[in-house]
Amino acid sequence: MTETRPPVLFGEDLIRERVRDLGRRISEDYSGKEIAVVGVLKGAMVFMADLIRAIERPVSCHFLRLAPPKEGGRIDFAFAIEDDLAGRDVLLLNDVVDTGVTQSFMAAHILEEWKPQTLKIATLVDREDHRKVDCPVDYACFKLTRDGYVVGYGLAYREQFRELPYIGLLPAPERT
Repeated sequence: MTETRPPVLFGEDLIRERVRDLGRRISEDYSGKEIAVVGVLKGAMVFMADLIRAIERPVSCHFLRLAPPKEGGRIDFAFAIEDDLAGRDVLLLNDVVDTGVTQSFMAAHILEEWKPQTLKIATLVDREDHRKVDCPVDYACFKLTRDGYVVGYGLAYREQFRELPYIGLLPAPERT
């Protein structure tokens, strides 16, 4: 187990401010509507808890979780949403959108299977410069161009550092 805490990338006060601002933007964009918020477990749980309290609209909460990738990189759900989202306004929350592969898979699946009226994507950290596929993000608290593993505020590396009240950055391992 690693004892060393990563350096602060985004501090507690800045996170709180950005989440509050994002909640206001979402509230304005969804004026007069109820939002079905879908959080991707485990990483988005802290972000989701804070964001739904910052949204001044009625919300319902739902969760989905992806299974570890199968051979050949196939993505599947460990468990999915059981409620009917057909015709609803859905906001899909993720912790980090990186290559866009997983995010675009989830968005396509939700659109095809659950047929929401609208689907927007929100993320805590957007790493747009790492995209391998086109994956639009409608809302992001932070944009990050530096390499490394983002941890803290519910995000983990090998199930460590979720408890940190800030977002830190662990160095990426050297590639050989």
